Amino acid sequence: MTRQAFNFSEGDLDVLARALGTDRDSLRDDLARRPWYANDVLRRTEVVESVLHGTAVDQFSVSPTLFFAVLIQRAAEELGSSEWVDEWVGPGCRLPVFDVEPLVEFADAPGRLHFAAQLLAGFAVPDAPPVPADRLDLDELVDWLGAVEPTDHIVLLRQLGDLALFRAGVFPDSIGATALSSAQAEHLGRSVNMTDDELCHLVDHGSASPGLDALETLSSAWYRAAAESSPSAPVLLRDIACRIRSARRFLNYAADRYLHHIQPTWAPGF
Repeated sequence: MTRQAFNFSEGDLDVLARALGTDRDSLRDDLARRPWYANDVLRRTEVVESVLHGTAVDQFSVSPTLFFAVLIQRAAEELGSSEWVDEWVGPGCRLPVFDVEPLVEFADAPGRLHFAAQLLAGFAVPDAPPVPADRLDLDELVDWLGAVEPTDHIVLLRQLGDLALFRAGVFPDSIGATALSSAQAEHLGRSVNMTDDELCHLVDHGSASPGLDALETLSSAWYRAAAESSPSAPVLLRDIACRIRSARRFLNYAADRYLHHIQPTWAPGF
């Protein structure tokens, strides 16, 4: 999988250099010469402490790119030694499950961790869509798919995939238990030529997590459509599309621990 470099700001480099006991220019040179070195840096205990629990000076200097890069690396490190994870089963409720391997496998590729970190950072400081639509409204973005040039069409498909995964991964309590309406499922699903059976799956009222299921399915379909729209599309999009449930569960884990600080409420008997 192709390695991707983090675009750290000058303030980020200052924070990292202070944590590592070096200077900004030396660190910049090391990262330019050895791009993979960034993954080692982001896992260092002193870096985690500075970025996630640091002084006010460090906190104000850290960009969303660095903050989420460290957060995602930390979550991946913890998963590597976990025997179980708290799984979403309803608003405000989690259950311990031992199915950790798919999350560990997802987090075992630096490219996927970079993708997850950039996804979160992108919603902290969102780019404007290439059309006059609400960046956080799936229906508005879909409305523009048939009215833009091919290059913008790919951008919109990617943004749709990102938004669906972000909502399912970071806010499962808000949308996980709520099924799409038939009209919305039709509107969103037809944007990627879903069959009638696939559209029915988007409104599966028999599922305990119809909202998560629908957004996973749509996100995967939009990523796959973006990847197939151009030979130059990132290979990583196909990879994430094939691992969409693991991606969503990994983001659930990271968000619960580091963004929402949720203390799981387990069902009786656990």
